[in-house]
Order: sequence, then structure tokens, then C-alpha cells
Amino acid sequence: MKLIYSDLHEFFLYGLKLKSIKRAGWVSKVGVSDPESVADHSYSMCLVSMVLSDMLELETEKILKMAILHDLAESIIGDYLPHEIGRKPKRDLERNAMELILQSIPRSIRLKYKKIWEEYVQNKTQAANFVHLVDKLELALQAKQYERDYPKALLAQFLNTSRKTLKSKNIFPIMLEILNTLKSPS
Repeated sequence: MKLIYSDLHEFFLYGLKLKSIKRAGWVSKVGVSDPESVADHSYSMCLVSMVLSDMLELETEKILKMAILHDLAESIIGDYLPHEIGRKPKRDLERNAMELILQSIPRSIRLKYKKIWEEYVQNKTQAANFVHLVDKLELALQAKQYERDYPKALLAQFLNTSRKTLKSKNIFPIMLEILNTLKSPS
């Protein structure tokens, strides 16, 4: 199959759509009126991933690709809260969405990106573990941003989830150190 440039356009549109998909947890659990988008979240994850991955001398290029791809399926399925859909049905929806999204890029790149995304989903490698933990750290950093305008008590759940995950995994102590620099909500 010959790649048509309009196919690439379709791929890029999926990424652009993430700019208009709001992160559901901030709306439903805190009542944030203008929450970050999935694209905002992905950008922040890339920034944190880039710096920490370089500091830890990890596979930064692969980690950045993983951070970019990790929520791309949400451009089709949206951002679900954990209780809205079971883990397996959500993974099936995401897998189908990623198959569709990746059809718009050349096969050689498609296979590489699919492999990186699947590695993230399986979460069995150092790179995947790192990106999953950055996801939790970014959650805490965003919660701290919202503390300026929203009740700390409502945001505590996000900080506590991040803290619990980073303490239990503790694979990359620098993340817990950064999290500990954030004051706990009153």
C-alpha cells in the first residue's frame, strides 16, 4: 500500500484532537472548570521524562516516544475514569484505537511505534516502568498547580495516589524526592 500524504495528515489530526479532550478526573473529582487537556498532560510528561531520563542515563528517545504515544488512543476513545470501564475493556478499546491511528503512518514506523506502545501497556521494562511512574509524578505536579484555585482537600487524593505509587515502586528514587518537595495539602 502506497502512503498518501493525506494519511499522515490523519495521523497528525489524532494528536491535535488531544488538545480538546479534557482530563476527566480533574472535572469529576475536583470540579476544575478549565482542566488540562490530554495533550497538556502528554507535553508535561515529555518534559519531565526528558530531564529525568537524561539525568538517569536511560533510553531518552524511546521514553519520549512512549510518553507521546501513551495516551494517543484517547483521541478516539476519550479519557475514562478508572471506575467507568474495566481494565480489559479499556485496553481492548485502546488497542483498536491505536491500530486505527497507526494505519496512517508508514509501515516501518508503524511497527516501531506499535512495539513501543505495547511495551508501555505491558509495563515490564525499565522504560515502561519509568513512563508509568512519570505519569503519577506529573499527576502530583498538576494537582499542586490546581491548589492555587481549588480546595486542597479535593486535590489530596491525587497527591496521595502519586505518593503511594512512587513509594511502593521506588525504582527511581529521584521521583519520590521530587514528590516530597511538594507540600502535603492541609
